[in-house]
Amino acid sequence: MTTVGSMRKSYRVLVIFGGDSPERAVSLISGPAVVNALREAGHTVGAWDPSETRSEDLHRGDWDVAFPMLHGTNGEDGVIQRTLQEIGLPWIGCSAASSTLTFDKSLTRERLQQCGIQVPPGQTITSSKASAPLQYPVVVKPARQGSSIGVTIVNCEADWLPALARAFSLGSDVVVETYIDGREISVPVVDGTVLPAVEIRVPGGWYDYHSKYESDATEYCVAALDLPVNLNDVAAKACEACEAVGILRVDFRVDNTGKIYVLEINTIPGMSPHSLVPMSVESTGMSLADFCDRRIQYRMNSLSPE
Repeated sequence: MTTVGSMRKSYRVLVIFGGDSPERAVSLISGPAVVNALREAGHTVGAWDPSETRSEDLHRGDWDVAFPMLHGTNGEDGVIQRTLQEIGLPWIGCSAASSTLTFDKSLTRERLQQCGIQVPPGQTITSSKASAPLQYPVVVKPARQGSSIGVTIVNCEADWLPALARAFSLGSDVVVETYIDGREISVPVVDGTVLPAVEIRVPGGWYDYHSKYESDATEYCVAALDLPVNLNDVAAKACEACEAVGILRVDFRVDNTGKIYVLEINTIPGMSPHSLVPMSVESTGMSLADFCDRRIQYRMNSLSPE
């Protein structure tokens, strides 16, 4: 560790990305973006892909802090956090327990409802032969996946069982929710500070994997002026309810009456050119390098004795 200027320090940072989840392709974009940003900020940066190198080869003494950019299973579900905890390496982001909670959409729904936070009406099912809903449309999604992988909007009974089969191919639990017609909004919450919300506008209305990462037709509006006045408060309350910290993104649907529904909390949101957190950060005049550096300084200062 070396001192850079009078306020900030340079650290040895291990960026973790890749992995073997269905979100590997996205992680392979987010991770290098963070590596480049941290190097620009003056840190010594290494990269680790858990799918290529064993965790036994990690050594606490080689690094000051880890910066996980490992999306999906084994990254956002508490697995990598427990590995880092075992070797005593501090990291940017949620605890293992909070990661496990927020990655599971069923458990997150329960926790948010217990805290009086609105989620779409729905249920968790464990059988691929479950009875069809009485009303459509509904959203069918694996309880433990991200990036809209395995998610289907079902508009009629003929599509019900295929949607269930698709979701169950990715896990043992499936969440079925009423589709909320309205606006798609994401709100970053970073180290307790709420950043400008991002509204997503998709031709056809469905923000699927293609719309998120591949399409140039998706439009984004940062800091729209006509959002519900309590949206930021709900975002912060949702994170607090799940004891989630670090770089977070809370996803919402806002219906035509202005009612807010929390869809999920992302604890390792993407940093790709299509990702929402970098858009929000840029709107504040901050570069990605400065943003990532501040996360490192904040985390390391939290470890220092008062």
